[in-house]
Amino acid sequence: MRLVKQLVAVAAVAFAGNALAGAMSGNAFFTLFFGLGMAVLAVYVYGRVVRWTEKREPVEVALEGARGALGRGVLIGVAMFVAVILNGHEGGPYAVVFGLLLTGVFLYVARKRGNLVPRRRRTGETLVRTP
Repeated sequence: MRLVKQLVAVAAVAFAGNALAGAMSGNAFFTLFFGLGMAVLAVYVYGRVVRWTEKREPVEVALEGARGALGRGVLIGVAMFVAVILNGHEGGPYAVVFGLLLTGVFLYVARKRGNLVPRRRRTGETLVRTP
C-alpha cells in the first residue's frame, strides 16, 4: 500500500505538470520554467510521502552529497549525448567500431571506480581498515 500512495502522490504532480505544460504550449520559456518547477515539486512530494508512509528519512533525495552526484550525472549525460551524436554523424562501418570503443571506455572507467563490479580484495587484505 505504501508504494501505491507514493505513486499516486508523484503521479498527481506529474499530471498537474503535464496539464500546465499543455497550457503553456507555444511559449518555450514558461514551459521550461514550469517544467523545472514541477520536477522540484515532484522530488519534494516524494520525500514527504516517504516520510509519511515509511516513517524514515528519504536518503535517496537528501541534499547531502547531491552536488557531487549532480555534477557526475551531468558530466556522464553530456558525454553520452556527444557519443550518440558523433555515432550517428559518423555512419557507415566506423559507427559500429566507434560505439564499441566508447562503450569499452565507459565500462573501463566504471570498473576502475568500482561502480560496475566490486573490486577484489588482494590476498591478506582485511575488511577492517586500521588507522
